[in-house]
Amino acid sequence: MTVPRRAATAIARAIARAIARAIVPAIALGIALGITLGAASRASAQDSLATSGRCPYVRCALGIAPAWNGLAVVRGAGGERVATLGFFRAGALPVFAAHDSARYYAARAVRVRRIASVLTDVGALALVGGTVRAIGAGGLDRSGRVAMATGAAAFAVSVPLQFAADGHLARAVWWFNAALR
Repeated sequence: MTVPRRAATAIARAIARAIARAIVPAIALGIALGITLGAASRASAQDSLATSGRCPYVRCALGIAPAWNGLAVVRGAGGERVATLGFFRAGALPVFAAHDSARYYAARAVRVRRIASVLTDVGALALVGGTVRAIGAGGLDRSGRVAMATGAAAFAVSVPLQFAADGHLARAVWWFNAALR
């Protein structure tokens, strides 16, 4: 028994739509979860010893460590996480509040990372939207191509901005450490 071509195409489109309806909420949930976890990982308190100038370098110096959701600012030889400059959502970095130059570069890092985060998120959503549209339509139409091209362009622009934010964060850490005695 053979299925007519038109019926097979309708079945394939119905399956693609059902898959798209299941995938899009899962992706949105994943993004929301990533934003929530990134915000929860930021430290809110600042060590008073580090800002008083009486803290030894080995205990209070800051460093940068990779994290799944961005760059972690860590303190001391133990690597205690005191802040995170997230890829998905960049929040304030209060650990740099007491040092003028460090605060300046930290603020630049957050500002640039926020712009890059929006571009990354928009790019990813547009790429996923274009892909879902292509699957649902049974091929890549004009609007799907525009969505995917927009997503790829936004994502491509975000990458150098992410690196620039990393550079600003490194400079903030340098200035913070330079103030330690």
